[in-house]
Amino acid sequence: MHVLLLIAYAALCTYGVARLRFVRKSGIRPGPVRVLFLIHVAAGCLHNYIAWRFYPEHGDIWFYFHYSSIEAHRLFADSGLFWQYNAHWDFLAHNSITFIHILLNPLSFNNLYINTLLFSFPVFLGNIALFRVFRQRFPGDPLTAFCVFLLPSTLFWTSCIHREAALYMLLGFLLFNIHRLTARGFTWKNTIYSLLYFLLLVYFRSIFALTLLPALYCWLVASRRQARRKLLLGGAIALALILVILPALDLPGIMARRQQEFTRLEGHSRLTLPALDGSWSSLLTTLPAAIRNGWFEPLPGSGGQLIYLAFSLELVLIWSVVLLAILRMNRNRSNPLLLNQDRHLSSFGLFCIAFALPGMLIIGFMIPFAGALIRYRSIYLLFLLAPFLHSLRALPLFQAINDRLSPYLSHRL
Repeated sequence: MHVLLLIAYAALCTYGVARLRFVRKSGIRPGPVRVLFLIHVAAGCLHNYIAWRFYPEHGDIWFYFHYSSIEAHRLFADSGLFWQYNAHWDFLAHNSITFIHILLNPLSFNNLYINTLLFSFPVFLGNIALFRVFRQRFPGDPLTAFCVFLLPSTLFWTSCIHREAALYMLLGFLLFNIHRLTARGFTWKNTIYSLLYFLLLVYFRSIFALTLLPALYCWLVASRRQARRKLLLGGAIALALILVILPALDLPGIMARRQQEFTRLEGHSRLTLPALDGSWSSLLTTLPAAIRNGWFEPLPGSGGQLIYLAFSLELVLIWSVVLLAILRMNRNRSNPLLLNQDRHLSSFGLFCIAFALPGMLIIGFMIPFAGALIRYRSIYLLFLLAPFLHSLRALPLFQAINDRLSPYLSHRL
């Protein structure tokens, strides 16, 4: 029965996704849209299978699914007990994936693979929203835009029912609305939607949402020239307020406690990471290790699991693209013949870097496990890669790839 239901839902979703007006406006032709959606669903199902076979106790994916039955029983049979278990904000946010399963289980008759398929539909729409932003902000570069769907670690961790999938979906819709605000000017509709998506990001993972704020500010300052003075003044005031209240926030203590929570977990991919003691001096002392951890680990051969080698090689490839782009930009600036061809980093490219590098650094301070590093960093990697990959689009190899991808796109957006 579950197999027939999975096939029926898959046929319905695959047919319907390409007919949505929002998806058609992406410029991707219907056939490739359906293929990309099926790839997304297949990656989610593969993730479920790998988690069942190889993760300790089947990993968080299966834990949330099984726990949803317990939470559903509490909700309908003893709502007082349910709210007692979810009265604290941390528990309410931690159980967010469980609540998604509670909503989907009646439609799937309690099947994780069908839940994954159904959840893939809204997540894929978030991918489409981000693709539309990338296609307009990185023009003439289908390769960079299609990385939204096909970057391996991002696809692997956002195709299953996990927080990363929800974060990726919400981030796509948020950036789509911010893009419209910067390109078309202020509207109440886009402003309200942007605020709503940001608050949902805070709900799913507050530290992820907070890493967005400085990057969004950089994007707005760089793109709104007419309002730049006001934005700079507002940023200076906000920075002064942050410096005043920073001692009360106890940021080092928060990061130390978060690191200790991860350290107490059991895992087979533990990496060396100095312990934070809750002081600013320990943050400074740990900074080099955090940079190595958040930006470069797991190195090839570290982590203790064969599957991590694939993600290590992906990371090496991304940093190779970054290094090649930087070297090429420096060469162009030293060559008068190429100086006019060298385009400065765009406002959105600045956002990407200002979002990715600090976010990866914060992860590096707190997470001592290769597997968790890969998962928490999966979304940031796309934004690290995108602006540098776009700067290399004129190279013969990347130009050839873009020429091959262009037929899958219409010329209208």
